Amino acid sequence: MQPLASAVHQQRINELDLHDILPVFVPAALVGSEDWKNPFRDLPAGGVALSWAALGAGDMVRYVSYETLRKWEAQGIDWRARAIENLRARSPERLGTGALFRDSGETWLISLTYPDGLGPSRLLLTAELARIFPHGYRVALPDQNRAFAFAKHLDREDSDTVENLIQRSFLNSARPLVHGIFEPADLVAL
Repeated sequence: MQPLASAVHQQRINELDLHDILPVFVPAALVGSEDWKNPFRDLPAGGVALSWAALGAGDMVRYVSYETLRKWEAQGIDWRARAIENLRARSPERLGTGALFRDSGETWLISLTYPDGLGPSRLLLTAELARIFPHGYRVALPDQNRAFAFAKHLDREDSDTVENLIQRSFLNSARPLVHGIFEPADLVAL
């Protein structure tokens, strides 16, 4: 799959179908470059920003343009909410693609890695994640296609497991996103 944040292969299309728009995380360094000409929002999670795109045929990523956003806003469309609705509709009922469980059966970590490249974006599905982690959770976005959500309160062994997973994912990634552990609120646009 083509990298979501590849500025070289980025295709800006003025007319995108609102039903196809999805939130995507991109490296903050990319949106800060001269090549980036699309809307984005800085996030409290340093090193990562939020943008919006549509995935097209052949895994082509088409980022939303400022012109398209102005058009939607002039029509009174809440395009950010629509992007989350679209993401929710494209997500499986069972959110994680892999999980680790406690002896009691309680989920303490899920991996979000999907063929559509929207694993990290699914960290924005906070209601779904809150159901999986009723006592709170934290997140990591080490790769542009892989993210983790895990229980907020971990023992030392589980905490070490999480840190190792994040580090290995980040260091071995062809498309690293951001190294670190964040609170869900850190992914909310400023």
